[in-house]
Amino acid sequence: MNLMKIRRANSLPVNLLHSTAYASVLGYIIMAAAWFISGMRLSMIQCWSIWLISLTVLFCILGTISAAIDIRKHLDLERLARHRLTHGYDDEYFNMLSVFLGGELTDSRRLTYASMYLEGERYEDCRRQLREIDFAHLSTAEQEEYFNICLYSAVLEGNVGLANDIYRKARRYFDRAILARRGGFVMHTLGMLCLLNGRQDNAFKLFNSAMQYRDDGLKCECFLGLGQLYLLSRDNESAKDMCYAAADLVETRAQAKRLKTLMLGVEDAFRKQGKQSIKMNF
Repeated sequence: MNLMKIRRANSLPVNLLHSTAYASVLGYIIMAAAWFISGMRLSMIQCWSIWLISLTVLFCILGTISAAIDIRKHLDLERLARHRLTHGYDDEYFNMLSVFLGGELTDSRRLTYASMYLEGERYEDCRRQLREIDFAHLSTAEQEEYFNICLYSAVLEGNVGLANDIYRKARRYFDRAILARRGGFVMHTLGMLCLLNGRQDNAFKLFNSAMQYRDDGLKCECFLGLGQLYLLSRDNESAKDMCYAAADLVETRAQAKRLKTLMLGVEDAFRKQGKQSIKMNF
């Protein structure tokens, strides 16, 4: 499932570039205004001096304002991330998120909330958000994500019949996402569906394909899925390696919970194997 990530604050070079561009344009406007006010009697050197002074002053002002806004945004994002990791997706988190995002509750934002409710295992709230979405107003990528959330929720609840039914009815959306090379999370969800149906070889291929996408959250989920597959095939050493790989990429409380479950499964597998028991700590 793709947790649609909130856009982070711009980097310092980007802020400086934006400030320089705005200051340059405004400086030209000020220079032109001064030239017309003087009756077009200013020399080129005088115009250049006016533009250069305006550019410097405006750059300092705009750069400071832009940096302050982005620093505040970054701090708010860090606060949201800490709350998400320590308390999960509770009502307070969504209140904080609504204040941070501002504006009206659009269908796109409802889809974002649905994905977060699902990640927090609040299935009823997730379904409520999905029911209130006008599907026709979603973009192509959002339509694909809509069905991905529907399928992933059924998989997490272990409802094999519903999951297979959703896949059959919405298969063209999943295929479209993969063909458009935005199907990393879709492939992970399909891998989980294969795992639920006992098709371990297909699940293994899908998890490995999904990891080709550059997203740490997605890779973490794939490592957890591969860990389950290795446990089922009694390759305990590989399952242990997947635990360590996933531990470096955990982003949410739900991922930490699934990692702990996998770790306990690995420890139990080693005990049953008759080898020296291990204790996995991170």
